[in-house]
Amino acid sequence: MTRSRRFEREAHLGTGAELFRRASAALINWDMHRRAGLVVVATGPATPGRTVTLRPRTGPGAWLRLAAPCEVTEVIDRPDARGFTYRALPGHPERGWETFLVRHDPVSDAVALTVTGESAHATLLARLGAPLARVEQERITRRYLAALREQP
Repeated sequence: MTRSRRFEREAHLGTGAELFRRASAALINWDMHRRAGLVVVATGPATPGRTVTLRPRTGPGAWLRLAAPCEVTEVIDRPDARGFTYRALPGHPERGWETFLVRHDPVSDAVALTVTGESAHATLLARLGAPLARVEQERITRRYLAALREQP
């Protein structure tokens, strides 16, 4: 049995209500995933029950033509925080969940993205390539965090 790994990463995106609005929209409409280098197959924005299939455009996942089907399980829509959680579906190389949350602090005006998740290898290929699979997961997470940063 593969042990699960829990992680949390955060990035400061910039400041302001307009950035919060833009970053939230980019997240909910899958643009963050696209900017991070993934092919996104979804019929609409992140809503509970929506399925999405993600495929890397580069790296080991692309070379192996891996697909990562997921289902949105929760959407967060508050004045100070927007985002969603999805879980891996059968066929995903990992099993687990990830939450993506854009927050706007009304006091400091700071906007941040937090990515939290828990996963374990779900396929023989992922277990055999465990070190590479973890490196790839970290690479994609870093790209998520960079994808919504304010552009100069």
